[in-house]
Amino acid sequence: MRARRYRSMSYVYKRSIGLFEIRYPIPSDLVSYFPKPNGKGFKTHLVKSLGTRDQQEANKVAIDCAKEIEGAFSFLRDGIASDEFKAFCRKVYEFETGFYVDRFVDANVGSEHYISEQLQDLRRALKSSDGEQLEATVGWVVDHYIDSTIGQLASIPSDTPIRTAMLEAASGVLSDAYSRSTATIRGIANLPKAKSPYLQLEPTHVPSVGDNIPMAAEGHHTLQKYWEVYEETKQSSSSPIQIGTMARRETAWREFHQLTGSTLPLFKVNKTHVWAYRDALTKAPARSGSIADLRNLSFPEKLEKAKSKTYPKLDSGTIADRLRQIQAVFQLAVDRGHLARNPAHGVSESNLAGRSRRKAYNAEELQLIFSSEPYNMTVPLEKQNDEFWVPLLGVFMGARASELYLRMEDVFEDHEHPHILVVDYAERSLKNRASERIIPIHPVLIELGFLDYCRLIRAKSDELFPDWEFRKGKKPSEGPARRRFNKHLKKLFPEREYPADTHTFRHTFENALSATLIPERIAKRLAGRSLGGSVDNYNRLLQLPDLADAIAQVSFGKLSLEHLRVK
Repeated sequence: MRARRYRSMSYVYKRSIGLFEIRYPIPSDLVSYFPKPNGKGFKTHLVKSLGTRDQQEANKVAIDCAKEIEGAFSFLRDGIASDEFKAFCRKVYEFETGFYVDRFVDANVGSEHYISEQLQDLRRALKSSDGEQLEATVGWVVDHYIDSTIGQLASIPSDTPIRTAMLEAASGVLSDAYSRSTATIRGIANLPKAKSPYLQLEPTHVPSVGDNIPMAAEGHHTLQKYWEVYEETKQSSSSPIQIGTMARRETAWREFHQLTGSTLPLFKVNKTHVWAYRDALTKAPARSGSIADLRNLSFPEKLEKAKSKTYPKLDSGTIADRLRQIQAVFQLAVDRGHLARNPAHGVSESNLAGRSRRKAYNAEELQLIFSSEPYNMTVPLEKQNDEFWVPLLGVFMGARASELYLRMEDVFEDHEHPHILVVDYAERSLKNRASERIIPIHPVLIELGFLDYCRLIRAKSDELFPDWEFRKGKKPSEGPARRRFNKHLKKLFPEREYPADTHTFRHTFENALSATLIPERIAKRLAGRSLGGSVDNYNRLLQLPDLADAIAQVSFGKLSLEHLRVK
């Protein structure tokens, strides 16, 4: 059944299921930015659910939605001439130079080589007439900017002039960043000046990438305080919100600021915070106001209580509504000039993929594995090997077998946050682009002596686990250590419903991730999985301390490895 147009507003329609939606016409000069999903032709209208069955509320939401869409149209027409794009370029420059210098120079292993490879790839892409090469190298920068400004409202196809101009601008910015990073690492006194025209003007303050920008004093209010600003604004408005809607909005905002931190300034909120709230809602108890032992608890306390006792969970409709409510509060902040953009835009109630949960080892199975050979006795450092360490890395870091073909230059043990750098090269073919990442070394592995083992191997070899996998070009094959351990696992679990093999360690890690309150984006980044679309671009901007804090939360119940500690 076709949607029925709502008579008071020409672009508001009511679907057969009762929900209202907006169908906003796309100007003829911009239709090329809105291709149909099947690739056949272009859209004529932008269609978006208004998330309500109430006519008055639909009209109010539609007005805000129309403003957002018109803002997207203006963005597409202004291109890279806007001050916002120039400010963003500066943010990327600051982040990239800080990332390479601060995160790699301390380790003093492979950092300059890695940056040099990045710079060479960029230069090859700029010289090449192949637009796909440039897209693959700097497209993430452009996509991040698009996502942070107009979100999913429009795409910028690679064959459009605005996309090409953005790619070229981003290339210049990254080239300046890599050149400066290399010079800094080499200890050159006179650092090269930025050549990009987008970096010529030094700003008085450059927030970190991902930060929102306060446009007015109200943007500096704490999250708890800002509700008072919001409430006062809405009470004085000519179109007050219904009492029921306001109550739901207050509940959602209270949960959000209790989880995020009541003293956090409004402008410091980014999508990572909103995703964390979304993930928390999937674990939160429903109807907590009617349950005696939950009634007077804060939102984090309710989440903690739900870990030890089974309560009914919030349904997807309620989760979606909570997200809409906080999005509405942020939208008022944007409309009133308190913020530059809405950090809740594009965050949905979709769940973290859990396809492999049933395959994961439970705590009892892990205890059996790590109490059997070769873990049934304390193994001296010099006797430890691939067979000893790789299963532990699989459980506590979630690396794929192909990713554990490690050169010693990939391991940064002498660092504030010890980590492994997973990059693609001839001897190691990664599964996809999302696989290339940094994995902090789990504190449990450090306590068991993994860093000491790495230092021992570094003194005599360039490879960390040479017997785990063999390499024939880009095609991996099982090494003797991996074959032996897989046979060992099959003997331990001869009647297990799902396969008992070394890859199951990765499923176990991902299952443990899903049991935490780690934001989905960070969880996906740690596991080397793609979120799909432009949201992947935030992954590159996740800093090592954030990842280290997240992986430290991964645990496996009552699993004890005390017997493995070398005294």
